[in-house]
Amino acid sequence: MTDAPAKPSPIALHKQLSRIWDTPGGWGCLSAVNHTVLGRRFIIAAFVFFAIGGLLSMLIRVQLATPNSAFLGPAVYNQIFTMHGTVMMFLFAIPMFEGFAIYLLPKMLGARDMAFPRLTAYGFWCYIFGGSILIIALLFGRGAR
Repeated sequence: MTDAPAKPSPIALHKQLSRIWDTPGGWGCLSAVNHTVLGRRFIIAAFVFFAIGGLLSMLIRVQLATPNSAFLGPAVYNQIFTMHGTVMMFLFAIPMFEGFAIYLLPKMLGARDMAFPRLTAYGFWCYIFGGSILIIALLFGRGAR
């Protein structure tokens, strides 16, 4: 008769996996690689950029509300018009679909996570950094015309 090692209980295994896969608290939550957390972050960030794009569209509509309006100069209007389209397409629409895909795809496939979770997290932080640079450039009058 062989002495087989005792198998850990399913509850102990679950607790060990939870310690490994859970998102840390505090500042550690910024290093999350869980697809659910990253998908939500993409969706929330896309809605923030959607609000910014909405504000830009309101500025466009105020300018066009009356003929010969002096609300915005031609250069500023061109920046706002171009940045509105850029924000709505590249900072809202595409990342929103990406956020839904990151959130839902592993759940639909029955997988634990995405294939490259750290690459997904890196993509999120690049998205936030790049979008912030675009908005800050617009605020300083250096947006795309």
